[in-house]
Amino acid sequence: PDCCPRPAAAAATLSLCCGAAMPRAPPSKAAQTAARKRKALQEERRALGSSTTRLSVAAVATPQRRTSWKRACQQAATSSANASAGAEAVHANKIRRNSSVPVVERKSGDIADACSTATVKDAQHVEAATAAQAALRIYSELFEAYGKLSRCRKRESPDPGEVSEASAAERYTEMLGLFAKLLPMSGARRLPEEHTGRLPYGVWEMQGQSVPDETAGELPMAVKLDRLRAEGPSGVARDALCAMFAVLASRKEMCWLEAHEGEAPARGYFAHALACARSNFRFTVLNMASGLRPASFLLTTRLPLREALQCMDSGGPLKELPPKFWLGGQVVEEFDFAIQELELSDDLGAYGTLPEERAIAREVPPEPRLRELLSSGAEVIVVDAYTSLAPRALAASEGVSEVVRAEFLQLLGRAKADGRAVVFQVGGNNPHLLARKVYLRPDCTQFGLKCGYMRWRASHQGPWGREQPCHNRVCLGIQLP
Repeated sequence: PDCCPRPAAAAATLSLCCGAAMPRAPPSKAAQTAARKRKALQEERRALGSSTTRLSVAAVATPQRRTSWKRACQQAATSSANASAGAEAVHANKIRRNSSVPVVERKSGDIADACSTATVKDAQHVEAATAAQAALRIYSELFEAYGKLSRCRKRESPDPGEVSEASAAERYTEMLGLFAKLLPMSGARRLPEEHTGRLPYGVWEMQGQSVPDETAGELPMAVKLDRLRAEGPSGVARDALCAMFAVLASRKEMCWLEAHEGEAPARGYFAHALACARSNFRFTVLNMASGLRPASFLLTTRLPLREALQCMDSGGPLKELPPKFWLGGQVVEEFDFAIQELELSDDLGAYGTLPEERAIAREVPPEPRLRELLSSGAEVIVVDAYTSLAPRALAASEGVSEVVRAEFLQLLGRAKADGRAVVFQVGGNNPHLLARKVYLRPDCTQFGLKCGYMRWRASHQGPWGREQPCHNRVCLGIQLP
């Protein structure tokens, strides 16, 4: 009745109503289940203290009992060897009732060994997860700042790429420690040591994976990456390494923080290649006195030339090519393809990316090997990224720049020896300047590397066809077999 005082929140087992003692409502089913689990766990812990313990293979292996097994192992490692035999019998009988699988007898020493191994592995997984969280936190901070500056329209606002490069340099020492923790858990394959001529360095590779699709359509990239992350510690470590590489590689001229296809959560440009079985991550490490130091990063993919060009910015250099060429047959022989090369000079790119810095179009000779590559469907090596992983100030002083260059030259040399073409976009805000400073140097051109624009025409005597504007990032680097 309303005249009765309401019981206080902290009342014990009984509540008073009109002078009569009324029992509380019985506990819920969830509470009863939790109580039974706690009681069962206590019995297992007491039983595992004996010198000889009987464990069911099924009880250990099933996911429902995995947590109890780990806790039991930790208890067994520290429990007394003189526990009562009665507790052992209770536990063994309980196992027999709950499982038809034969009981395996293990000595206490075996249990201690298993416990120590499980504890070490668990500690490594926790350490990798903690390092991954720290790496992703750094990436998220820089990515958020980059996005805000990119959207800012104020004239006095700083350059987003320049701020990203400076922020990465400030966090460089912190990221070195995280890299050393993530690398062993990533599953990356260590290759034989290489040399620049005077400096040895370690080489590691990771291969992209295909993600099974149960549906008829193509899975979104975000779903693929999420499935790879869910595979375990190696998936988490690879995911975090890609985000870290995006931070370390970012420069004023080229920032890699944005996602490749706008996937969320963002992990930078490189992460999409984790879900492609034809992609290869190759990165080098210098073993310095202060620890491991990532030096260079090279991301490559093997694709048919047609597909590689179509995946480039703005639809690639052959966007205006008539569709009849791809039908095959006799019409293929009527087309010509060529590279309108950049004319190397001391001021190439000094005033921006100008069309006049190329060879004269009417003097450009056709290149039959391009037509063969396009029509045959032969795979080429597509260089998605080639960059340093050290701050600009340290790259030259500690030999990182030598390693970066040596890796690219090895790629060109191996491709030439294997008879495979290499193609890549000459990126950045000024591709002509980048070509002069990096790709058109004699050590690169010795293998036949060219930089310029791919052209086409529908007949051998006709004019070269319509091309994309220079600002659509269609300047290529290409080395034919």
